[in-house]
Amino acid sequence: MPAQVLSLLIATGFVVGWSSGFVGGRLASELDTPVLSLFAWRFLLAALVVALWCRLALGALPKAREMGREMLVGSLTMGGYLLGVILAIDLGVSVGVTALIAALQPLLAAALAGRWLGERLSVHGWLGMGLATLGVALCVGDDMQRTLSASGWAYLLPLLSVVSVTLGSLLAVRGKPALPLPAALLAQLLAAGGIFLLAALVAGGGQLRPPGVEPAVLMAMGWLVVLSSLGGYGFFVASLRRLGVTQTAALVHLTPGVTLLWAAAMFGERLGPAGLAGLALAGAGASLAIRSARRSDPTRRDPGARHAPRTWSTDESPDAAHKAPSPASPY
Repeated sequence: MPAQVLSLLIATGFVVGWSSGFVGGRLASELDTPVLSLFAWRFLLAALVVALWCRLALGALPKAREMGREMLVGSLTMGGYLLGVILAIDLGVSVGVTALIAALQPLLAAALAGRWLGERLSVHGWLGMGLATLGVALCVGDDMQRTLSASGWAYLLPLLSVVSVTLGSLLAVRGKPALPLPAALLAQLLAAGGIFLLAALVAGGGQLRPPGVEPAVLMAMGWLVVLSSLGGYGFFVASLRRLGVTQTAALVHLTPGVTLLWAAAMFGERLGPAGLAGLALAGAGASLAIRSARRSDPTRRDPGARHAPRTWSTDESPDAAHKAPSPASPY
């Protein structure tokens, strides 16, 4: 498959899968099962599916001592990120405000990636990030109309989520990936499942409530496991490895608009003029930031650049990967 086509598929899959998590959260919020318990079962079931994938694709499950780094990544990008978001919403922080705070993640990722990974943005790149963030603010602005009732400290939770997913993203791309994609995803899902299992047990007084078998519960679980966990986080890991932190973070700007379009189709929620303008602005800003990141990709200037985000597949040698041109996002 041509490199540009593969990059396009990974980028598209990431945006669609990442957006599905917000829709899945909406489905889960309408159920009687406590959301922490539901998310614990979500990650554990997703880990079981990926374990079967590992057996079929790799012939064996990864050893426990090999999964330490990826479990740390998963505890940050999955467990810490989602736990902070869910707790903030549960404490009364508006979904829109939470999404707006989460939209700071690409800016933080771009700033830290420049220092730690050499993925530096030009002035045009920062302009694109700024425009995309403004577009996201317009997209979620309608959700901020209701009176907020959360305590002041609750607004720190989504900010901690931003820090958590950014640090996990940086850790995921430093150096050569230790595990193939299925094994890495399994380790990350197990870590996230452990975090939510502990949180659910604490919130439930030591009891984990099993999910029911009602159609609505099965639909929400299937959505969260297949689309959000396997799709969203699977493409997230693949995007980090192929496109790097900065381009993956820029793609995050597209997810609020896609989520709003999805919500309009599934729940009848219509976009207003501000939402439509924000959707267009976020798309334009993200595209500008991605193009800038591609032009400033350190692997294009120096194949031996330290901590370059370029990685290689299991059937490609490191030498061949460094001789080949760095894959470019066609966005």
